[in-house]
Amino acid sequence: MSKTVAALQPAIDFAEECDRGKVRDENQDVVRHTRTPLGDLMIVADGLGGYEGGGVAAEIVVDGVCAHLASLPSYFPPSRAIREAVTQANAEVLAVARAPDSPYPEMGTTVVMALLRQSGAGAQVWIAHAGDSRAYLLHDGRLRRLTRDHSAVQELIDGGMITPEGARHHPDASVLTRSLGHRSEVKIDIQKVALSPGDTLLLCSDGLWGYVSHQLIERVLAYPGLSADAAARTLLELALDAGGRDNIGIEIARLKS
Repeated sequence: MSKTVAALQPAIDFAEECDRGKVRDENQDVVRHTRTPLGDLMIVADGLGGYEGGGVAAEIVVDGVCAHLASLPSYFPPSRAIREAVTQANAEVLAVARAPDSPYPEMGTTVVMALLRQSGAGAQVWIAHAGDSRAYLLHDGRLRRLTRDHSAVQELIDGGMITPEGARHHPDASVLTRSLGHRSEVKIDIQKVALSPGDTLLLCSDGLWGYVSHQLIERVLAYPGLSADAAARTLLELALDAGGRDNIGIEIARLKS
Protein backbone atom coordinates (compact mmCIF):
# COMPACT_ATOMS: atom_id res chain seq x y z
CA MET A 1 0.00 0.00 0.00
CA SER A 2 1.36 3.40 -0.94
CA LYS A 3 0.47 7.03 -0.35
CA THR A 4 1.88 10.39 -1.33
CA VAL A 5 2.49 13.41 0.90
CA ALA A 6 2.88 16.67 -1.00
CA ALA A 7 2.33 19.40 1.58
CA LEU A 8 5.89 20.60 1.00
CA GLN A 9 8.18 20.13 -1.99
CA PRO A 10 9.43 17.71 -3.07
CA ALA A 11 6.48 15.34 -2.78
CA ILE A 12 7.19 12.04 -1.05
CA ASP A 13 5.79 8.64 -1.97
CA PHE A 14 5.45 6.14 0.87
CA ALA A 15 4.94 2.39 0.54
CA GLU A 16 5.00 -0.60 2.87
CA GLU A 17 4.77 -4.37 2.84
CA CYS A 18 4.63 -6.88 5.68
CA ASP A 19 4.36 -10.63 5.20
CA ARG A 20 4.52 -13.76 7.36
CA GLY A 21 6.76 -15.49 4.82
CA LYS A 22 6.54 -19.13 3.84
CA VAL A 23 7.81 -20.85 6.99
CA ARG A 24 6.82 -19.00 10.17
CA ASP A 25 3.41 -19.67 11.73
CA GLU A 26 3.06 -16.09 12.95
CA ASN A 27 3.98 -12.70 11.57
CA GLN A 28 5.92 -10.94 14.34
CA ASP A 29 6.94 -7.99 12.14
CA VAL A 30 4.99 -4.74 12.45
CA VAL A 31 5.36 -1.83 10.02
CA ARG A 32 3.71 1.58 9.97
CA HIS A 33 3.81 5.02 8.37
CA THR A 34 1.99 7.85 10.09
CA ARG A 35 1.95 11.62 10.08
CA THR A 36 2.94 13.36 13.33
CA PRO A 37 3.42 17.04 14.24
CA LEU A 38 7.17 16.39 14.03
CA GLY A 39 7.01 14.93 10.52
CA ASP A 40 6.38 11.63 8.78
CA LEU A 41 7.22 8.62 10.93
CA MET A 42 8.15 5.27 9.40
CA ILE A 43 8.79 2.35 11.71
CA VAL A 44 9.61 -1.36 11.45
CA ALA A 45 9.67 -3.63 14.50
CA ASP A 46 10.70 -7.28 14.34
CA GLY A 47 9.54 -9.33 17.32
CA LEU A 48 12.18 -11.72 18.60
CA GLY A 49 11.19 -15.09 17.21
CA GLY A 50 13.07 -17.08 19.84
CA TYR A 51 10.62 -15.99 22.53
CA GLU A 52 6.87 -16.13 22.97
CA GLY A 53 5.15 -12.81 22.41
CA GLY A 54 7.56 -11.24 19.94
CA GLY A 55 4.69 -9.96 17.86
CA VAL A 56 3.03 -8.52 20.97
CA ALA A 57 6.24 -6.67 21.86
CA ALA A 58 6.58 -5.31 18.31
CA GLU A 59 2.97 -4.08 18.35
CA ILE A 60 3.43 -2.40 21.75
CA VAL A 61 6.56 -0.60 20.56
CA VAL A 62 5.05 0.61 17.28
CA ASP A 63 1.84 1.75 18.96
CA GLY A 64 3.75 3.44 21.77
CA VAL A 65 6.25 5.29 19.58
CA CYS A 66 3.54 6.50 17.21
CA ALA A 67 1.31 7.68 20.07
CA HIS A 68 4.11 9.54 21.85
CA LEU A 69 5.30 11.40 18.75
CA ALA A 70 1.70 12.23 17.83
CA SER A 71 1.25 13.90 21.22
CA LEU A 72 4.17 16.33 20.90
CA PRO A 73 4.21 19.84 19.40
CA SER A 74 5.98 20.45 16.10
CA TYR A 75 8.81 22.39 17.74
CA PHE A 76 9.86 19.53 20.04
CA PRO A 77 13.48 18.39 19.39
CA PRO A 78 13.30 15.24 17.22
CA SER A 79 16.14 13.32 18.87
CA ARG A 80 14.73 13.93 22.33
CA ALA A 81 11.25 12.94 21.14
CA ILE A 82 12.55 9.66 19.73
CA ARG A 83 14.51 8.79 22.88
CA GLU A 84 11.51 9.52 25.08
CA ALA A 85 9.20 7.50 22.82
CA VAL A 86 11.51 4.49 22.81
CA THR A 87 12.08 4.67 26.58
CA GLN A 88 8.35 4.69 27.24
CA ALA A 89 7.65 1.91 24.73
CA ASN A 90 10.38 -0.23 26.26
CA ALA A 91 8.87 0.32 29.71
CA GLU A 92 5.47 -0.76 28.39
CA VAL A 93 6.90 -4.00 27.00
CA LEU A 94 8.65 -4.70 30.31
CA ALA A 95 5.46 -4.00 32.27
CA VAL A 96 3.50 -6.53 30.21
CA ALA A 97 6.31 -9.10 30.34
CA ARG A 98 6.76 -8.81 34.10
CA ALA A 99 3.08 -8.78 35.02
CA PRO A 100 1.96 -11.66 37.27
CA ASP A 101 1.20 -14.78 35.23
CA SER A 102 2.36 -13.08 32.02
CA PRO A 103 2.49 -15.60 29.14
CA TYR A 104 5.34 -13.59 27.58
CA PRO A 105 8.02 -13.07 30.26
CA GLU A 106 10.90 -12.90 27.76
CA MET A 107 9.30 -11.03 24.86
CA GLY A 108 11.29 -8.42 23.00
CA THR A 109 11.68 -6.73 19.65
CA THR A 110 14.05 -4.85 17.39
CA VAL A 111 13.07 -1.45 16.03
CA VAL A 112 14.19 0.89 13.28
CA MET A 113 12.45 4.17 12.59
CA ALA A 114 12.77 7.26 10.45
CA LEU A 115 11.33 10.67 11.31
CA LEU A 116 11.28 12.64 8.08
CA ARG A 117 10.57 16.35 7.92
CA GLN A 118 10.90 19.11 5.35
CA SER A 119 11.58 22.80 5.78
CA GLY A 120 13.06 25.69 3.90
CA ALA A 121 16.47 24.12 4.52
CA GLY A 122 15.42 20.94 2.69
CA ALA A 123 14.45 17.44 3.75
CA GLN A 124 16.05 15.77 6.76
CA VAL A 125 15.51 12.44 8.46
CA TRP A 126 16.33 11.20 11.95
CA ILE A 127 17.15 7.47 11.89
CA ALA A 128 16.98 5.48 15.12
CA HIS A 129 17.42 1.77 15.75
CA ALA A 130 18.06 -1.00 18.25
CA GLY A 131 18.79 -4.52 17.03
CA ASP A 132 19.32 -5.72 13.48
CA SER A 133 16.44 -4.13 11.58
CA ARG A 134 18.08 -1.77 9.12
CA ALA A 135 17.84 1.58 7.32
CA TYR A 136 19.27 2.17 3.86
CA LEU A 137 19.54 5.27 1.66
CA LEU A 138 19.61 5.22 -2.14
CA HIS A 139 21.32 8.39 -3.40
CA ASP A 140 22.40 8.95 -7.02
CA GLY A 141 21.70 5.29 -7.77
CA ARG A 142 23.94 3.92 -5.02
CA LEU A 143 22.63 2.17 -1.93
CA ARG A 144 24.22 2.94 1.44
CA ARG A 145 23.44 1.19 4.69
CA LEU A 146 22.82 3.76 7.41
CA THR A 147 22.62 1.51 10.46
CA ARG A 148 25.04 -0.84 12.18
CA ASP A 149 23.52 -4.07 13.49
CA HIS A 150 23.52 -4.59 17.23
CA SER A 151 24.42 -8.25 16.93
CA ALA A 152 27.09 -10.76 17.86
CA VAL A 153 28.14 -11.32 14.25
CA GLN A 154 28.47 -7.58 13.62
CA GLU A 155 30.94 -7.38 16.46
CA LEU A 156 32.87 -10.29 14.90
CA ILE A 157 32.85 -8.49 11.54
CA ASP A 158 34.05 -5.27 13.15
CA GLY A 159 36.87 -7.21 14.82
CA GLY A 160 37.93 -8.74 11.50
CA MET A 161 37.17 -12.26 12.74
CA ILE A 162 34.62 -13.08 10.03
CA THR A 163 33.53 -11.58 6.71
CA PRO A 164 30.05 -10.17 6.01
CA GLU A 165 29.49 -13.17 3.76
CA GLY A 166 30.48 -15.57 6.52
CA ALA A 167 28.09 -13.87 8.92
CA ARG A 168 25.08 -15.17 7.00
CA HIS A 169 25.76 -18.76 8.07
CA HIS A 170 27.40 -18.15 11.43
CA PRO A 171 25.81 -20.05 14.35
CA ASP A 172 25.36 -16.75 16.23
CA ALA A 173 23.70 -15.01 13.30
CA SER A 174 20.48 -14.49 15.26
CA VAL A 175 22.09 -13.35 18.53
CA LEU A 176 21.39 -9.68 19.27
CA THR A 177 23.40 -7.46 21.59
CA ARG A 178 20.65 -4.88 21.85
CA SER A 179 16.85 -4.95 21.65
CA LEU A 180 13.76 -3.57 23.38
CA GLY A 181 11.97 -5.38 26.17
CA HIS A 182 14.81 -7.06 28.06
CA ARG A 183 16.39 -4.28 30.12
CA SER A 184 15.04 -1.28 32.01
CA GLU A 185 17.56 1.03 30.36
CA VAL A 186 17.43 0.88 26.59
CA LYS A 187 20.08 2.26 24.27
CA ILE A 188 19.11 3.47 20.82
CA ASP A 189 21.38 4.91 18.13
CA ILE A 190 20.14 8.10 16.46
CA GLN A 191 21.59 9.91 13.47
CA LYS A 192 20.46 12.84 11.34
CA VAL A 193 20.76 12.57 7.57
CA ALA A 194 20.11 15.17 4.87
CA LEU A 195 17.97 14.03 1.95
CA SER A 196 17.89 15.20 -1.67
CA PRO A 197 15.21 15.06 -4.36
CA GLY A 198 15.26 11.60 -5.93
CA ASP A 199 16.52 9.85 -2.78
CA THR A 200 14.87 6.66 -1.54
CA LEU A 201 14.83 5.59 2.10
CA LEU A 202 14.31 1.92 2.99
CA LEU A 203 13.60 0.45 6.42
CA CYS A 204 13.41 -3.34 6.71
CA SER A 205 13.65 -6.35 8.98
CA ASP A 206 16.19 -9.13 8.48
CA GLY A 207 13.55 -11.07 6.59
CA LEU A 208 14.52 -8.88 3.63
CA TRP A 209 18.21 -8.07 3.98
CA GLY A 210 19.07 -11.56 5.26
CA TYR A 211 17.87 -13.19 2.03
CA VAL A 212 18.12 -10.52 -0.67
CA SER A 213 21.58 -9.18 -1.43
CA HIS A 214 22.62 -5.55 -1.06
CA GLN A 215 23.29 -5.43 -4.80
CA LEU A 216 19.83 -6.71 -5.71
CA ILE A 217 18.08 -4.34 -3.30
CA GLU A 218 20.05 -1.50 -4.90
CA ARG A 219 19.02 -2.58 -8.42
CA VAL A 220 15.34 -2.65 -7.46
CA LEU A 221 15.34 0.73 -5.73
CA ALA A 222 17.36 2.36 -8.53
CA TYR A 223 15.31 0.87 -11.38
CA PRO A 224 14.07 3.78 -13.57
CA GLY A 225 10.37 4.50 -13.35
CA LEU A 226 9.64 1.98 -10.60
CA SER A 227 7.22 3.47 -8.09
CA ALA A 228 7.72 3.17 -4.34
CA ASP A 229 4.76 0.80 -4.18
CA ALA A 230 6.13 -1.39 -6.98
CA ALA A 231 9.61 -1.39 -5.40
CA ALA A 232 8.19 -2.55 -2.06
CA ARG A 233 6.20 -5.33 -3.74
CA THR A 234 9.22 -6.41 -5.78
CA LEU A 235 11.47 -6.60 -2.72
CA LEU A 236 8.85 -8.65 -0.90
CA GLU A 237 8.55 -11.04 -3.84
CA LEU A 238 12.34 -11.45 -3.98
CA ALA A 239 12.46 -12.32 -0.27
CA LEU A 240 9.67 -14.87 -0.75
CA ASP A 241 11.37 -16.33 -3.82
CA ALA A 242 14.54 -16.72 -1.73
CA GLY A 243 12.61 -19.05 0.55
CA GLY A 244 10.58 -16.70 2.73
CA ARG A 245 12.08 -18.29 5.83
CA ASP A 246 11.40 -15.26 8.03
CA ASN A 247 8.81 -12.54 8.44
CA ILE A 248 9.39 -9.63 6.07
CA GLY A 249 8.79 -5.99 7.00
CA ILE A 250 9.42 -3.15 4.52
CA GLU A 251 8.90 0.64 4.63
CA ILE A 252 9.91 2.90 1.74
CA ALA A 253 9.94 6.70 1.31
CA ARG A 254 10.87 8.17 -2.08
CA LEU A 255 11.42 11.88 -2.59
CA LYS A 256 10.31 12.90 -6.05
CA SER A 257 12.86 14.67 -8.24
